[in-house]
Amino acid sequence: MMIRIFYSALCALLTSLLFSSSLYAQAFDQQYQAWKSQQQAHDARLQSSHSNYYLAKPSLQANTGPKVNINTATAKDLQQLHGVGEKKALSIVEYRQQYGRFNSVDDLQKVKGIGPKFIEKNRHRLAI
Repeated sequence: MMIRIFYSALCALLTSLLFSSSLYAQAFDQQYQAWKSQQQAHDARLQSSHSNYYLAKPSLQANTGPKVNINTATAKDLQQLHGVGEKKALSIVEYRQQYGRFNSVDDLQKVKGIGPKFIEKNRHRLAI
């Protein structure tokens, strides 16, 4: 009699475990399907975006502050530019004193330590 009760209880326990695991599996499947559809929508958005997205989007830099004339600016004025500290500002002033005026903004690259990335980051603030 005890064995029969034991087996009945064991069968009830196994049945409840089996039923609860199938409910968990269904919930997991639903969560997975929701995640998969989100990923597919994201992939579709990425594929439909412009191939030159980073080149086509507008500049995120706000035109803050006045323009800096690189032919007349003092070292203090030049330090207002992105990436220009005291040393680089003095280098620009010394180059200008030694070689004369800059003919274009791109001529600033002739100064040691200034490259095309610097020019592009600051182009909206540079003037001749």
